[in-house]
Amino acid sequence: MQDAYTSAFYGVVKDTQKQTGYELPHYLEAYIVLLLASYVDKPYFEPKDSFAETFLNLTNAKELGDTCLFVSGVFPSYGNRKGLSRKYYKDIGQSSYASMHGEIFISLATHFDFLSDFIEVTVNSSKDVQNNLFR
Repeated sequence: MQDAYTSAFYGVVKDTQKQTGYELPHYLEAYIVLLLASYVDKPYFEPKDSFAETFLNLTNAKELGDTCLFVSGVFPSYGNRKGLSRKYYKDIGQSSYASMHGEIFISLATHFDFLSDFIEVTVNSSKDVQNNLFR
């Protein structure tokens, strides 16, 4: 089933790039597609501890960065009922990626805000994604 999700998100991400005029580098495009596809079957995506506690004990920076990118892009008002802004998740995610080595993580950290907004547009622009995947 993962291949079907990957294929669906690839099409949606490509459509969003055409609609917005933003062209993601191939490696970021692939990362976003795989990120979205990987969370479809994860109903419990939150870290075991709070996001802040997980960040302070940062043992898996990639996982925390991915979760924050997913939350801030797909569910931008996620923390509102707890008094947490979207910026809270963006800051933790960006810092998590920035703590890692490698060009992709530097790019994810540097462009975190844009990628989060891009994911939001991607998810909101496709009725198929909204209705079928992230209910």
